[in-house]
Amino acid sequence: MNGARGLHPDQPLRVAAIGGGTGLAALLRALQPEAGRARDPWRLTGIVAVSDNGGSSGRLREELGGIPPGDLRNCLSAMTREDSLLADLLSYRFKGEGPLAGHALGNLMLMALADLAGGWVRAIRQLSEVLAIEGRLFPSTLEPVALCAEDMEGRQYRGETEVNVCHPPLARLWLEPRDAEALAEALLAVMQADVVLLAPGSLYSSTLPNLLIPEFQRALARAQTPLIYVANLMTEPHESAGLNLEAHVASIQAFGGVGLAAVIANSEPLPEAMAERYRAEGGAPLLPLGEEVCGVPMKAVPLLDLEAPQARHDPGRLREALREVIAAL
Repeated sequence: MNGARGLHPDQPLRVAAIGGGTGLAALLRALQPEAGRARDPWRLTGIVAVSDNGGSSGRLREELGGIPPGDLRNCLSAMTREDSLLADLLSYRFKGEGPLAGHALGNLMLMALADLAGGWVRAIRQLSEVLAIEGRLFPSTLEPVALCAEDMEGRQYRGETEVNVCHPPLARLWLEPRDAEALAEALLAVMQADVVLLAPGSLYSSTLPNLLIPEFQRALARAQTPLIYVANLMTEPHESAGLNLEAHVASIQAFGGVGLAAVIANSEPLPEAMAERYRAEGGAPLLPLGEEVCGVPMKAVPLLDLEAPQARHDPGRLREALREVIAAL
C-alpha cells in the first residue's frame, strides 16, 4: 500500500460494503458518520446477502417466498442517522409461543412493504426515507438463492443453517441457482465504487455468498476496484473452527474469485474472562501474524470494543483503520 491510487478518506468517495448478517451491520454502523458528515460525505452503499434460511427470515421465506428480510432489516437499523423509536421497532421480536413468536417486526414490515410497493427495491427505498438512513441499501439479488457446500470428506450441505455447522475446511462452495442474476443497482454500485469493503461475519455463510454471484466477480475484476477485507475478531464453532486468518483470506480469494488489496485485522487480545467464555463455546481469537497474509498487505491494530460484553468491533477504531488503509492504497 503506497497511496498510488490517489484516494483520500476526506474525499466524497463512493464506497460499497458487501456482506450479510451482523457483520455488515457493524461495518455500516462504523461508516455511517463518514456518510453523514457535512462536507464531502462518502456515498455509501450496502449490499446484503440473501441466502439466509434460518430464524424469522427462514420462516417467512418458506411461508411467503421471495428473499429473506432479516439482514436487510439489521443493516437499515445500522444506517439510521440517530437512534429512534422506529429503528428500535424494527428489531422488536414477538414473544410467546404463537405463530408470531420469534418474528422481528421489521421483517414483517419489509415483507409487507415489498408487496405494497411492488418490489423489494422500492420497499427498501421507502423505509430508508422514513428512517432517514445515511446511504443506500440493496439486496445482492432478488432470486431466492440457496447456499451449498461440500467439505473435504465429500459431505454436502444445503442452506445457510447447514453450512453454519459444516466441517471446515470446505472443498466447494456455491449458490443455487449458480447463475443467479445480480440486482442491477447493486452491481452498478460495485462497478462505480472507488473502494469495495468486504464485511466481517461468518466466513462461508455471510462474508462469501455475494462473491459467489458470477456478475459480482466479473464486475470487481473488470473495474479493478480495490477490495478491502475487514477480518473477523473470532473463529466460530463449526463453520470456521480451526481456521486461522490465512485460511480465511485464502478461502475468500479462492471461492470468491477475487484479489484483495488489503486486510484489516484486530491485534488486541481479548480480556481473559471473555476469552475463556469463547473457548468454552469453541471459538478462538483470529489474531494476525506478520505484516502480510497470503501476500496481501495487512493493517493490524486494536479494534476491540472494550465496553461490549462480547467480542465486537469498536466503530470508531474500525472507522479510523479504514481511513488509514484507504489513504495508503
